[in-house]
Amino acid sequence: MKKRRRLTYRRPARAQERIDDGQDSFLDVVSNLVGILIILVMAAGARVHNVASEPIARAEDEPQAISEEDREEQARRAQYVAAADELVRTIDKLDKTREETEEYTERNMALERRADAAEQEYRDLLTASAEIDAALKAEAQTRADSEQIAFEMKSEIFDKEKKVDDLRRQKEALEAAKPKATVLENVPTPISKRVDGREGFFQLKNGRIAHVPLNEFQERMRLAFKNFNGDITKKTVEENIGPVEKFKFHYIVDMDSSRDSDGITYYAQLRYGECVPLNDEVGEPVDVALASKNSEFCQRLLRYDRADTTITIFVYPDSFEYLRDVQKLLFSLQYQAAMRPLPEGAPIAVSPYGTKSATY
Repeated sequence: MKKRRRLTYRRPARAQERIDDGQDSFLDVVSNLVGILIILVMAAGARVHNVASEPIARAEDEPQAISEEDREEQARRAQYVAAADELVRTIDKLDKTREETEEYTERNMALERRADAAEQEYRDLLTASAEIDAALKAEAQTRADSEQIAFEMKSEIFDKEKKVDDLRRQKEALEAAKPKATVLENVPTPISKRVDGREGFFQLKNGRIAHVPLNEFQERMRLAFKNFNGDITKKTVEENIGPVEKFKFHYIVDMDSSRDSDGITYYAQLRYGECVPLNDEVGEPVDVALASKNSEFCQRLLRYDRADTTITIFVYPDSFEYLRDVQKLLFSLQYQAAMRPLPEGAPIAVSPYGTKSATY
């Protein structure tokens, strides 16, 4: 790093005092010299005037030869005149020197002011530089501390990872050493019996479970023929109901009538009926249905009274693997459960010639 030059501080007040004192002394000397020279010039001028007028008058009155003494006197007079001229020139030089001195003094004061300003600026720069150096040192220290902390954390992570690897190897060794155990799950199995009461129906297919509205379809069909009044000829009626909950119901009913003294009695006998889903995506995935009591499956299930209702599951081969999980939920909610396995492609059908469900 390049070293900074340090400025030797001066005391501006004392420097100014020295300048002012020297200036006053110099001006006093110049003033005294000027005053003495003026007096000498005046005296020399008066004497030269008197001396210069005497030879003229004497020459007019007594024309005679100039003596040695007169010549010396004239020479001295000429020296006085030369000295006076030199004195005038010296005074002019002194005036010029005084003006130059004043100008120099002004320039020197301006330079002193600029030097003071530069010195103050340099002090400010030194202060700012010191603050920057302190900030850089603090940042370097913080960075060093952060790097140290990061190094310690990496070391700790490395140690923990090594410990985890050791534990994993120990676990694998223990698992390899111990014999495989067979886990038996105890699921209560009630005595199987035929279902004679109410039933709730659900379809388990394609990994999805859906409510089958078979009871609603049968009730609609019963209401349709309850107050029938028409032709007494024996006939067969084939109709469709729905869709309801994404299922539709197709049924065939044999109708007949008899006459007696009380009037005409009508008979309607269901021959065959089947529930057909509108598509293969009815219901919801089994994992979703069993994960929460707010699922559509659970909401439909909880509408049935567990005291007198058996839940019948129509299950297809592609969803047998989900049947045990559905059983667990039904047992946990204290429902009687019945299972009706169906081959692939077979509909959910009802007929008076069929069999009843049985609990298991």
